Amino acid sequence: MTRTRILLVDDEPGVRLGMKGYLTQHGFDVDEATSVAEAQEGFRSHRPDVAVIDYRLPDGTALELLPRLKEIDAAVPLVVLTGHGSIELAVQAVKEGAEQFLTKPVELAVLKVVLERLVSQRRERQLRRAVQGPAGLGAVRP
Repeated sequence: MTRTRILLVDDEPGVRLGMKGYLTQHGFDVDEATSVAEAQEGFRSHRPDVAVIDYRLPDGTALELLPRLKEIDAAVPLVVLTGHGSIELAVQAVKEGAEQFLTKPVELAVLKVVLERLVSQRRERQLRRAVQGPAGLGAVRP
C-alpha cells in the first residue's frame, strides 16, 4: 500500500517542522510549501492525496488558493488552518472548496484523524467511480 502524500502549506518553519515530524512518524509523506505560489507548484508536481493550508500566507490567503487548487484537481481534499478563526471565515472557506476548517494550534492527533478520514473517503469515491465505469454505467456485466 502506498503512503499518503500530504502537501503542507504554512509560512512558519516551526509549525511546518512540528506537523511534518508528527505526520511522518505516523506514516505520511509530507511535501512543504511556504506560499500560494509554492503551493500551486507543489500541488501540480506532487499530486498530494490531501493538502493542509494555513489561511494567511505571504502572497495571499487560503481563500485565494483554494479555487486554484480545485482547478488543478477537484478530487483532492483541502484543509484550512487558521489562528484567526471565525464562523464567517469557515463558511467562506467551505464555499471555496475546503473540506475542513481547523483552528491553530491544532491538536496533531486530531489533524491525523481528519486526514485519514478525508483520504479514506477520497479512495472510496475513486473505487466507486472505477466500479461504475464511464458515464456511471456498471463496469461489471454478467
